[in-house]
Parts: sequence; C-alpha cells; structure tokens
Amino acid sequence: MILPCLMPIGGVKYFEKENGGVSTALNLGIKNMRGKYFSWLSHDDVYMPEKVQVEIDALRQVGDMSRVVYSNWSSLKMPEGKIEEFDGTLVYRQEFLETGAFAPLFGFISGCSLLIPKFLFDVYGGFDETFRAVQDYKKWFEMFRGRRLVYVRQSLILSRQHAEQTTHTYSVRIGEEYWLYCWMIYNLHKDDLVGSGLTDLYHLYSALFTKWFGNGFFQHAFPFIIQKIMELPESPDADERVKKFDSIINGKKFKTYFPKEQEDAIRFHFSLRGVKLGVNVKFIPFENVANLKLVKNDCFLTIYELIQLLLDTPIRKKLFAEWLNSQEGQQA
Repeated sequence: MILPCLMPIGGVKYFEKENGGVSTALNLGIKNMRGKYFSWLSHDDVYMPEKVQVEIDALRQVGDMSRVVYSNWSSLKMPEGKIEEFDGTLVYRQEFLETGAFAPLFGFISGCSLLIPKFLFDVYGGFDETFRAVQDYKKWFEMFRGRRLVYVRQSLILSRQHAEQTTHTYSVRIGEEYWLYCWMIYNLHKDDLVGSGLTDLYHLYSALFTKWFGNGFFQHAFPFIIQKIMELPESPDADERVKKFDSIINGKKFKTYFPKEQEDAIRFHFSLRGVKLGVNVKFIPFENVANLKLVKNDCFLTIYELIQLLLDTPIRKKLFAEWLNSQEGQQA
C-alpha cells in the first residue's frame, strides 16, 4: 500500500508498506506527518479542489483553530453514475451535527471529509489496528466526545460506491458493528449531551430508538437501547415536549400530509410518544404528491423530515413497555 502524506514544504511524500489493513496505513501517515492538520483521501474517493481551504476558513470563522471540521458529502453510485448528496442539516439541527459524541453515534461522518488537528492524535493515539472495518468510527467517538465540532454545509467529498469495496465485502464487519455500537451506547455519559439540545440520557436513548428502529444496520444493538430506555427515568419535561409536538402536528391552522407508504411507521413512532393523529393529518400515495394542491399553511412531510421533531420528543416509558410486551414488540 502506498500512502501519500502532506509535507510542510507543500510537496507530497510517499511511504510504501505491505498491506496490513486501513488502520496500519493511516497510522503510518500519522506517525510521519509534520503538518498541523490530518486529512485522508481513500483511493475510491475525490476531494473537491477547495476542500481544505473551505474547512480552514470555517475554523477561522468560528475563531477556534483547534476544532475538528467535517462536511456534507456526495456518493457516486457505480456503475450507474448517479450522484447523491448527504446534507445532515436537512434532517438534524446544527447543534446535533456539531456535538462530538453524536456525530459518530448517529452516523453523520464521512471520514475523508474530516480535517483533524494533529494534537488530537498525540492525545488519543492512532487507529486501533485490531479492527478492520469500524476503526474509524471507534476513534471518532473516543476523540470527539465532549468536544464541539464544526459542520460545513457544502459537499467537499465525492465517494465512489461499488461492489468491490471493503465496506460491502468484508464479512467481519457485522460483528465489529455489533461490538462498536453496543460499546458506544454503554459508554455514553450525561456530559455527551452538552450543546445538543437534549435534556437527559433517557432523551438520548429515545432519540437513538427513533433513528435506528427497523434499520438492519443497527438492529443488532437494538436490545441494548431497549435496556437503557427501560433502566433510565423518564425525561422530566416529557409532558411539555409531547404537548408541543402534538400542537405542531395536530394544530388547527394547517393540514399535514404524509406518504401513504410510510403510514405504519409514522403512526408507530407517534403512538410511542402519546400523540394521536388528528383529522387534519392525511396520508396520500407518493405518486399523488405532484398533483397535491397545497394551500397556505398546508405542508407535505416525509418521515425523514419529521426525525428532528421525533428526536425532540421522548418515547413515553409506559407506552413503550406496553409495546415491548405486545406481539409486535416481541417480533421486532
């Protein structure tokens, strides 16, 4: 494996080593780097020409050159050639995206979009070489938690997605993901909430349930989330949050339209928060959206656009326990 490492003089120096996995190559680069910031580019991916400059400018704008920066990113689906951009701010508030523990826990980060001050590797060490698939997110959680990140709402990375990637072919990945997410869940601390807008750990675990329920990528850690929700006291302001959520969805001043195809999932998440959908909530098929005649104060929302509201509203513990003991909960 040949690893490029940026040098202070502005040139590029190459180091060659036997293939020992991604972590060993990254650690070799970190060991030999002489600059102030770390940024890597995988052989499948492409930097936008302005990537580093935009991120340095973002640090200058916030007035703190010691923070970590990351950005939107785009994926190039091969062989179709279709480009899709991930913009976290379409689903999450900025404070979520810039909360150090949440960025890896909720899967926000494309590693090549990062710009990391070198001193953080001096403090936390390099990547764990015993992992072959999740060494990056393990390090991000260790390194970023308790810190405020900087999120740039601009796509600075183009990542090629194809069938040959380790991400898709490496069989041990499932086992490593199981360990990683359970480890992150159990190591969360109330200090990890600072700046996120959430009030307590119960609220955070409820948010994780909302984010990952029904998602095969995360469901092997699902029992641990359930255990945490059942162990922790309910959010002290849950009643007020549910009332606010109910007023937003069922307000008399506007009608809300949801996709018919997502009706079961939407009703499920609302019911666990004690919100009964009113008569102004309508479900219509996706194919009818284009012909939907919206008037003032009407809105059409998908379940993804509702995630932020759902995260702000804790799951009701009693209702969750009832669901867990039901046939549907046992099947899940």
